[in-house]
Amino acid sequence: MIYKHVEGIGMQRQHILGCAIILGTLLVLSLVAVGVTHHPASVQGSGSSLLRMDVALLLVYGIAGVVVWRQRACNANTAALVGAQIGLVLGAVQIVNHLIEAFVPIRPFVLIISPVLLMPALLGMAGAAAWERTGSLVLAVTGGVSCAIVATLITLSFAISFNLFFAARVDWQLREAFAASGMIDPGGFRVRNILEASSEILVRMPLFAICLAFAGAVINAWMGRESRRIAIAASFLASLMFAAGASALWYANAVARAARPPLVMSGVLLSGAALCAAYPICSILRGSGGNTKGSVNR
Repeated sequence: MIYKHVEGIGMQRQHILGCAIILGTLLVLSLVAVGVTHHPASVQGSGSSLLRMDVALLLVYGIAGVVVWRQRACNANTAALVGAQIGLVLGAVQIVNHLIEAFVPIRPFVLIISPVLLMPALLGMAGAAAWERTGSLVLAVTGGVSCAIVATLITLSFAISFNLFFAARVDWQLREAFAASGMIDPGGFRVRNILEASSEILVRMPLFAICLAFAGAVINAWMGRESRRIAIAASFLASLMFAAGASALWYANAVARAARPPLVMSGVLLSGAALCAAYPICSILRGSGGNTKGSVNR
């Protein structure tokens, strides 16, 4: 009786998550439609292909919401719900970052890099936490993708709404890029910028989530077999990797743009790997790491 009650609560939460993803997708589509309707110049030339790509990608997100709604497997529901909860946090981080970019024109390095570093930490956490509860690497990736979908829809809903309601401010921020674009309508350029940014985040976030969630789950699976002493040693190693990666990113911010790519790449890889390991290490150190039922189901 208790099991049926718990299962019923899980199904209810799953339906809420699926409905939220579908409604979020419809909201983003509606906001894009409003922008394009008010500024038809945004879809002239290459803008039309950007619009088609955005609509196609959002339809995939909507289908993912339907799949979550109809999913009946308990473990899959658990992974999706865990990822969605962390996705709410990641979406909030992205909203704060967008507001800082809009209202703080001169930002210290810590404000620039913090949201970038929080993303791999949270996506890795989504994979590791989903693995703890399901013991499956496939479902760990599912948790990461769920996290990415929720965060992306939150980010796009806020960012597009902000760009539409605070059009004058956004046009002023884009004035230099608009002058170099050759377009006549600043509103059309702003909406085209929305379409381009949307297509990038709609593709990149799930791809990042697959890689980082898988890495977080693998690290958690490995750490779960090791002793507490190994976890302590891993924490020192992760701290050194994070310090090296952050230093590379800080130095990249101070050199010429042409010299930045190798520094940025190495900094992101080192700090990203360290942050993916953060949750598994903390989980082991506080004694809740590992998953007994997942030792075979990998």
